[in-house]
Amino acid sequence: MLAWAQHLGLVVGAFEEKRLVAMRLGDFAGSTVPGASAGDLELTAQWAAFICLVDDRFDRSRDGVHPQDVASLFNRLLQVLTGSGAAGSGSGVERALDDLWRRTAPRMSSRWRERFVADYRDFALATREEATDRTGRIRLGLSDYVLRRRRTITALPMADILECTADAPWPGLSGGEDLMVALRLAAADVAGWTNDLVSAEDDLREDRDNLVTVLGRERGCSLPSAREQVIGMRDDRVRDFHALAASLTAMAAPGTERDKVRRYVAALGSFVTATLHWLGVTHRFDAHWSPERPGPR
Repeated sequence: MLAWAQHLGLVVGAFEEKRLVAMRLGDFAGSTVPGASAGDLELTAQWAAFICLVDDRFDRSRDGVHPQDVASLFNRLLQVLTGSGAAGSGSGVERALDDLWRRTAPRMSSRWRERFVADYRDFALATREEATDRTGRIRLGLSDYVLRRRRTITALPMADILECTADAPWPGLSGGEDLMVALRLAAADVAGWTNDLVSAEDDLREDRDNLVTVLGRERGCSLPSAREQVIGMRDDRVRDFHALAASLTAMAAPGTERDKVRRYVAALGSFVTATLHWLGVTHRFDAHWSPERPGPR
């Protein structure tokens, strides 16, 4: 993974290289798609690296990020996904996405490609909204923060990737579409809220909104109390996920349809479990990565 990121310019310099290694994304991929081939394990880890590094370059910019910078980068990335950008040109981020997309999209259906682009476009829009609020020093209330967080965590684009690398495409379950959507949103909330629990100290240092601080501000409670409440919220959401997974599996008709549903549900379940574990062991948010933080490229 590191050699791939170096070759395409996704990481530049020893600082970024060491930080990428510290993220332990190989462990994340191994837990997320445990039965995958070596090639699909590698592809999963590389997608995770791309998603994390793009997100972190905005979060960790020394001088703050202007909304127009966010819009400019994501416009270029969306051009890569839609085929309107020049292949092999642009920044390391664009070259990395072009490489990933060329190795993923041809394996999937046109409907999958449309869904991935829509999910990534919504992530881009939410990230720009977040940058605009930071620039204007606007603080969201708890309910609005929760809604945006599930869009900025990039769990939905990553769930789309797992349809490919875990060989678990979205099943055509008659009458189950709403449950499928709810399952994905529960997975996104678990990922986002757990991320906020782990990154709370890092976010406090940088004066960034975080579910812990937003909840504490709205409810007028101490940060330790807010953290305990967020843990409770997260644990309830994990139970929601498992209840939805059980409902989907139960309603699927016997035979091929049930097998597809079980495969998809199992893939998302592995993603949730792997995310909970990985966020406990990654060094992505360690304080010693804070002194030098490159801005977006």
